[in-house]
Amino acid sequence: MVSAAALLSVAAVAAPASANGRFPAAGQIAAHPSDPSRLIVRATYGLLATQDGGERWRWICEPVVGFGDNEDPMIAFLADGTIIAGVFDGLSASRNGGCDWSFAPGDLQDRYVIDLSADREDPSRAVLVVSTGLGSGRFLTQLWETSDNAERWTKAGVDLPEDFLAHTVDAAPSRRERVYVSGRFGAPDYAGALERTDDRGATWTRLDIPDSNDRRLPYLGAIDPADPDIVYVRLDGEPADALIVSHDGGESFTTIFEGQGNLLGFALSPDGGSVIVGGPQDGIWRAPASSLEFEKISDVGARCLTWTAEGIFACGDEFTDGFTVGRSIDEGATFAALMHLDGLCGPLECAPDSGMASTCTDLWGATELTIGSQQCGGDAAAGSGSGSGSGGGSDPPPAGEPDGCGCKIGAAGAQHATPSGGRAIWLALPLAGALARRRARARSCARQGAR
Repeated sequence: MVSAAALLSVAAVAAPASANGRFPAAGQIAAHPSDPSRLIVRATYGLLATQDGGERWRWICEPVVGFGDNEDPMIAFLADGTIIAGVFDGLSASRNGGCDWSFAPGDLQDRYVIDLSADREDPSRAVLVVSTGLGSGRFLTQLWETSDNAERWTKAGVDLPEDFLAHTVDAAPSRRERVYVSGRFGAPDYAGALERTDDRGATWTRLDIPDSNDRRLPYLGAIDPADPDIVYVRLDGEPADALIVSHDGGESFTTIFEGQGNLLGFALSPDGGSVIVGGPQDGIWRAPASSLEFEKISDVGARCLTWTAEGIFACGDEFTDGFTVGRSIDEGATFAALMHLDGLCGPLECAPDSGMASTCTDLWGATELTIGSQQCGGDAAAGSGSGSGSGGGSDPPPAGEPDGCGCKIGAAGAQHATPSGGRAIWLALPLAGALARRRARARSCARQGAR
């Protein structure tokens, strides 16, 4: 029998943090605008999709979408279920649930899509911002829009000023002509600013963001659904982030929350009445939008937050929060696990001639090994080539246990398959040791059992 010390030694040289060299983590959750059972999660090892509210999760590899390395594209669902992703090489879209992807043609080809946003009032519409370096501190930055679920994209208005480097974009839900773009301008200090248009890009107004610069970058958080003048901005700095708000369309700002670390999660309630913000060092804090007096409501170290009519969805750390994706139905006070790191059920099930099948099948083995996938009780995707050595998956889950969760709801403790081959190496890693996994899974089992 191999000792734990030997496993750790082997793992140090044989097991990467993830298939692309990064530690496996989730960073964004997008919800279908009319089908709450459908979610897409952007992770450091691809996209994760569920069509049944989180009971079963499937994997979409990065290359089929059109990104890789350390790229973290923004993703969104449109009204008809089209999924869009803004990547270095353009705007990638899938119209069949993630099985096939194609790039928008024409002038968007080979253009870096910095950010994108679906319209919350009419999700058949979306905006995106592209930017190309021109040299000498100048950039070609443009606003583009679609009104037909990404079938066609058109440039909106005039180019933004060449000294402006964009970071994020969002359109006001209650005033479609109003669009904000956050970014920085003016080498060498690169002061932070908003570019605002009230005529869909025909003209732009620059609004300075105090205390924002190349070391304290401004990122749009949200625009109030009823008031286009209320805009929330996150200042990404070191060693800690801050949240600021403007109530006059960006003319002035007030700091409303100072973090202890990175504030990776922010969301408004669907009616705009409540604000939540959080991060790995801060936990989750909530405030009424009317007073902006924050109180801590959870220790979950949110790496992303999404608030829909179905609740608050959070990206968590499996080994400290007890889940990779969780959901709260009590405005963030408690979270139930929707997905565990080892609960990914293999590649998305698609036709044999799909891009998914031809591109992702041979890549699943490395991802499966990295995350210790139990493939939903051993029900691997057809032709998915596990690459994890002999032994296959665990036995089918007993009655009452949902696919993808190694714990039996209502049971006294967690039920675990015995790891073998590559899985044993992953479970021996310092951050994912067997004891840490058992503790995290036990906590999440207790949360699920309380639902």
